[in-house]
Amino acid sequence: MLVAIISDTHDNLEKLTKAIDMINSQNVDYCFHLGDICSPFAAKLLNTLKMPYAGVFGNNDGEWIGIKRITNNRFFKPPHYMKVSEYSFVLLHEGDIAEYIDKSIDFVFFGHTHEPYVKTKDNQLIVNPGTLSGYVSGKATFALIDTETKQCKIVEI
Repeated sequence: MLVAIISDTHDNLEKLTKAIDMINSQNVDYCFHLGDICSPFAAKLLNTLKMPYAGVFGNNDGEWIGIKRITNNRFFKPPHYMKVSEYSFVLLHEGDIAEYIDKSIDFVFFGHTHEPYVKTKDNQLIVNPGTLSGYVSGKATFALIDTETKQCKIVEI
């Protein structure tokens, strides 16, 4: 299964649109957003994804009700545990607990720092895709992950 991870969009509609176009062209099976999409009008763009998606709120997401409404209740308070196919995931915004998540979880995803991070620990893949906005790091990035091989590619827009 191929999954995409987006984080820290910060209402950058241009970069979000480009990322969605790239993700839609990659035969991605599922997409995750790790917070700080910021507003319902930005979250609405996620509805143009050609695959199912889910997300968590970040520290800059003030309009929780509007974001939940526009995404048909696909955004949750972190940590959010879920299973897609036979794989288990936990979605976080801040990564301070990422390395302490139960090792039975296959994938741990977090954002917030705006810096890409990929680590395998005890057969668990821990990933921060960086920021889609490009703020702080200077690079707009997202991640693509093959769940079978646990290979992660950081994609720059």
